[in-house]
Amino acid sequence: MRQNNDSKKLVEQVLQTINPTEVADKSLSQTVEVLLNLIEQLQTQLKELQTENQRLKDENNRLTALFS
Repeated sequence: MRQNNDSKKLVEQVLQTINPTEVADKSLSQTVEVLLNLIEQLQTQLKELQTENQRLKDENNRLTALFS
């Protein structure tokens, strides 16, 4: 799990260093900006789904223990 957290931090650091306005090609700059926004949305969605998944696992474990 530690390696996964380290990887996430590294990715976040790299993404924060990317500045679409520094890309000379206007079209490419817009594409980079769209992709960065998409990555941010997907990261948010992933975190929400991981939280929901853990909640469901906990509920499943609670119900399994209750009826065992």
